[in-house]
Amino acid sequence: MLKKKNILTLIGFKITWTSCIFGELFINSWFGFVVGLIYLIFFFSFQTDKRKSLYIILIYSFFGYTFDSLLSYMNIYRINADKDFMFLPIWFLVLWPSFASLFVNFFSFLKKMSILPFLLGFIIGPLSYYAGIKLGLAYVSDYFTSFSLIAVFWALLMIIYSKSFIKKITH
Repeated sequence: MLKKKNILTLIGFKITWTSCIFGELFINSWFGFVVGLIYLIFFFSFQTDKRKSLYIILIYSFFGYTFDSLLSYMNIYRINADKDFMFLPIWFLVLWPSFASLFVNFFSFLKKMSILPFLLGFIIGPLSYYAGIKLGLAYVSDYFTSFSLIAVFWALLMIIYSKSFIKKITH
């Protein structure tokens, strides 16, 4: 059952991510927001410990949304959006919680590891941002600075998760 939940969580996040990016490019900012909201409603409806899931999602979303807001505010990495909320596209309000839903169970194989979470964060995290640039959705002021900051942030985020620092807060 957990394996099925993990697969559905990954699929739900990927559908949300795709809807946010391609919705912004071809439809409007609200498309990804609505799809992400629907995914999160389904996600929470299948959680047995809704309170713990909510805490995990809120904590990681806060870190991510704050980081991305700072990048945008400082013009380091900007996303061209139809509709913004503060410094980010409206769909970031569901994109980060959708991604953070992966921390509830999906990434559990990373717990107690050190190198793999660091490498995943350091390499895969920036690739997502790079995709936005290649698709014409975003721009950076300086590639080296932008991607150095993004790589370090994502590596630290994944290390924090793998060492279960947040787990202590959610109990």
